[in-house]
Amino acid sequence: MNSEYLARGKRSVTPGNEDKSGIMVNPLTQWNIQAVLLDIDDTLYLERDYVRSGFAAVGRAIGNREFGDVCFGYFLEGVRGNTFDLAREKLGLSNAVSELVDLYRKHWPDIAMCEDARSFVETCSLRMGVISDGPLVSQRAKMQALGILPWIDLPLFTAEIRAPKPSEVPFRLAAMALDTPFEQCVYIADNPHKDFAGAHRLGMHTIRVRRPDSLHFEQESGDDVDLEIEDFSGLTNA
Repeated sequence: MNSEYLARGKRSVTPGNEDKSGIMVNPLTQWNIQAVLLDIDDTLYLERDYVRSGFAAVGRAIGNREFGDVCFGYFLEGVRGNTFDLAREKLGLSNAVSELVDLYRKHWPDIAMCEDARSFVETCSLRMGVISDGPLVSQRAKMQALGILPWIDLPLFTAEIRAPKPSEVPFRLAAMALDTPFEQCVYIADNPHKDFAGAHRLGMHTIRVRRPDSLHFEQESGDDVDLEIEDFSGLTNA
């Protein structure tokens, strides 16, 4: 593969570049990366698993066996934002939507890291941080359920600092905390609409994990994505 595909703004689904001997070079090595910043949802695990887990947990909490399946069915149909309203109407529930949302956000998630992500996290010798959007109680529970805290030097939740992506603020703070220049940091995430712009503006490298079952799989990457990969297999042993 020609090295131009690893230049900023170019994208490739192949996780690496060949040296003169034809051996694939890990892009983290090629870019002299010293700190890896990770997203959580649809990067380390499949977000649809969290959604299914949350709906099921709410159903158990309110004592309705159909609730979880009904809500997840709406999710698979593409419903977003008013799932609980539709489920309340369909099932004749009196529970307030705010109660259902609270139960969903505070549930203990039944999720697991994708094997390729687990292998990367457990073998990476670089400094590692997490930068993740979403309700603070939910994101903290996800990290605990995934079991990645022992390998993470810096968990940074944007809700805690009130600076969600695409703000540059969380990336500035992460680079400072990890004592690493922007150009030696890489952010690995999944959502092309918001995840990469802040990191890109600072001069960080960016890698999009584009899993076939992820929520944003169909959306094309922008020029703020340096490299596109299907999983972490080409990045292992960094």
